[in-house]
Amino acid sequence: MTTKCVVYWLKRATPEAVDAIRRKFNIPHYTTINGESPVEVDEEQMQLLRECERKEFLQIRMKKWCKNGDLFVF
Repeated sequence: MTTKCVVYWLKRATPEAVDAIRRKFNIPHYTTINGESPVEVDEEQMQLLRECERKEFLQIRMKKWCKNGDLFVF
């Protein structure tokens, strides 16, 4: 089962760290003006994503989103 959520990138996350996290979790390079990116992960990946949150690279926000063509809708 997958979970849709949004990650908010914290200031501590360097561009290199953000790129590595995006590759690991297949997070699109789309980021809103509010610093949020949509992500869809399974339970195992969610545990790893929570570890990134504990290390203060990002904040997980349980917001609903959908994709309409190439457009993400929050």
